[in-house]
Amino acid sequence: MPDHPRVVWMPGGLRLEVHLDSAATGGAFCLLVDHPPAGWSLPPHRHRNEAEIVHVVEGAFEMRVNGTPVRLDLGQTLMVPRGATHSGANVGDRLGRRVVIFSPAGLEEFFLEAGAPAPDAPIDVEGAVRSAARHGWEFVEGA
Repeated sequence: MPDHPRVVWMPGGLRLEVHLDSAATGGAFCLLVDHPPAGWSLPPHRHRNEAEIVHVVEGAFEMRVNGTPVRLDLGQTLMVPRGATHSGANVGDRLGRRVVIFSPAGLEEFFLEAGAPAPDAPIDVEGAVRSAARHGWEFVEGA
């Protein structure tokens, strides 16, 4: 694993850093740090294969897990079980920062595949949705 994280940009202006991948953890988990801008949100979805842990380092977030709203502020952590429908949003007025762990590892490959190398590089949103589906994401309408 390199000494520095691999950085990609996702739809909505989300900067994402891959710090530990499957190779570094023997497949146990991957560790990411993301920087969601104010107003960023991710629609309801679920992960077929991974549980997700979200720890807030900066900012204020609202997540919804299986229909239940959860507010996350500085220092708070949430565990989303594998298969749970969830969404998230930066509800603060500034850039946020979260440590995100997926277990088992593998989902980092989606971000590296679908993300753009720079904030001003074009992002193929339809390609990102297809990549998400290949990596076990299911977007859930109306959840």
